[in-house]
Amino acid sequence: MYKPGEDIIYMKPKLLSLLLLICIAFLPPFVYPADPPNVRFSQCFKISYYGDYKKLEVRNPWRGARKGFEYILVPKGKPFPKDIPSGSIVIPIPIERVAILSTTFTAFFPMLGVESSIIGLGEPEWTHSPQIISLIREGRIIKVGRGRGMGLRFDEERLVALKPDIVILYGTGNPATDQHPKLIEGGFKPIIVAPHMENHPLGRAEWIKFLAAFFNKESEAERVFNDIVSRYETLSEKTKNVTYRPTVFCNVPIKGTWHMPGGGGYLAKFIQDAGGKYLWDDDKSTGVMTISTEAVVERARDADFWIGVIMPVKSLEELKGVDERFSLFKAFREGKVYNNDAKVNDAGGNDFWETGVARPDLVISDFIRILHPEILPDHKLIWYRQLPKSRER
Repeated sequence: MYKPGEDIIYMKPKLLSLLLLICIAFLPPFVYPADPPNVRFSQCFKISYYGDYKKLEVRNPWRGARKGFEYILVPKGKPFPKDIPSGSIVIPIPIERVAILSTTFTAFFPMLGVESSIIGLGEPEWTHSPQIISLIREGRIIKVGRGRGMGLRFDEERLVALKPDIVILYGTGNPATDQHPKLIEGGFKPIIVAPHMENHPLGRAEWIKFLAAFFNKESEAERVFNDIVSRYETLSEKTKNVTYRPTVFCNVPIKGTWHMPGGGGYLAKFIQDAGGKYLWDDDKSTGVMTISTEAVVERARDADFWIGVIMPVKSLEELKGVDERFSLFKAFREGKVYNNDAKVNDAGGNDFWETGVARPDLVISDFIRILHPEILPDHKLIWYRQLPKSRER
């Protein structure tokens, strides 16, 4: 006796294959963005478009990296390309569920309107984004990290329960601490990002295009980024003809060694574009240089400004308590010391490393207000604050 569906069960394999091919052929075609992203400032990633897929390449993911990472983005329902290079990670797009280790990459999500895709954060309490905070309060984003600071790691048990399409994190090149190999073994798709390795502030912000590729939001990212570029370049143009460029140095020593930003990095570029002179601009590295405190005192003794102490101190008095030699700096004695901790929440999350990554047009406004207040007299500092002589009681 004939049973409904019996003819399908016993259908010849060749006919089933033919029907499958026909179904695939009628899936929505891969559509190139109206304006394929032109990566203009970033030196650390590349986007390429092929017949039915996109390829994202991450270059220089950490200092001294010998190779990068490659991601193949394929429209959902489409067959994977046959010639995928070994080591590439294939991801069906658009993605819907994302886990992120560090809040330094989260600011791009609300800018693209895709914050609801975030289901897990390494440290949710660190974030400053109102949209993301709202999702956390609703229970739609949970904590997926364990440890603190540089020791923050994904909690793989929680990731297993969440089933994210991708997990976004940074790499260091240290096998003892890097988590992406283990995540791959666990069946996850780790995405290594590297805005911190860029040599231009706009290169860091351009990572919005990298993220947009996973959501097919390239056109939106291009519009947002172009607006940021326009504002940044308009501001930097205001300082091009300044007759006086105050000298600047940054950071502090850690365990006796000063960690000075490289002269080819984004902080040096901020200072230059804001009308200042970075005292280590003869160096062309993009990372951090390790220098003795004595060598810093010798070169920066008469510097006009000390910007970015990167230390939880509230006053010059506290800063001097760390090292008496700090009082040798002219910038210290004249009170021209600024820290980028004006927007730190109760959990210790610093918005400079969140929103500041995505909005260099606002960061340069802070720098210009410090170095050349006459150019932006109405701008109120967002992330930087001048250290008072003593802490308020």
